[in-house]
Amino acid sequence: MTAEIDTHVSAACAAWPSLAVDETAYRAWLATVSADDLSRLPSLTAGEVLLCWAAGRGDAEAHRLFDLHFIPQVEPALRRFRADRAFADEVAQRVRVKLLLAKDGGTPAIAGYAFGGSLAGLVRVAAVREAISLKRGDKPAAPPAALDQLVGELDPELKQLKQRYAAEFERAFTDAVATLSGRDRHLLRLSLSVGASIDDIAKIYGTHRATAARWLNSAREALGDKTRDNLQARLGLGDHEVMSLLRLVRTEAARLMRSIPPGSDEE
Repeated sequence: MTAEIDTHVSAACAAWPSLAVDETAYRAWLATVSADDLSRLPSLTAGEVLLCWAAGRGDAEAHRLFDLHFIPQVEPALRRFRADRAFADEVAQRVRVKLLLAKDGGTPAIAGYAFGGSLAGLVRVAAVREAISLKRGDKPAAPPAALDQLVGELDPELKQLKQRYAAEFERAFTDAVATLSGRDRHLLRLSLSVGASIDDIAKIYGTHRATAARWLNSAREALGDKTRDNLQARLGLGDHEVMSLLRLVRTEAARLMRSIPPGSDEE
């Protein structure tokens, strides 16, 4: 099978010029693949096999290429759900986490799919499954005029502020998000909408967890600061009232973030 492997490696590397491939490691992995799988190499897209292998090893460029070439399969897969942009984006984030991140010290799911067929097909199937899961867990969204229902009676001051300034807070929050960098918005979306951990985010970005934590904390601080500035400029509230309103970031951020369509610069 040496000739077949040589042909495969050449085609696979040519498919992704930007991917720095450790050919020795890749060939060693191919040598461990069963004869049945090796015999199917000509019928598979060599580039997809390599991409699965590299992404399974946590390669940041492989993750980027996966996002660029295969995540777009999510939207057409959701047509039956009549999904809006926010819903499709959340499904896409869940697909990323499901396929690219390892659980409990294991191997990312994408690594086990290298010889499973069409990678685009895998993404579409994963998207449908995640959409069904989300739909099953749907709860009626609270209308903007009834945000007090989301916190309850435990904090009368916060409840009163929500009732009085709900619309203004939503505008201040949305405008604050719009001023953030694409990376900050993406970090917040991963954390708030998908529930990705610091370790998850570090793997997605191919960086150390301490760096990921610093990035996420910076994004959170920027969001809080910009929301506060917007509220003070528009409402002329005192520091105490503004700080109380900013507590809404913790209770409302996930819901509001899901309502904001992702920008093309989020990465």
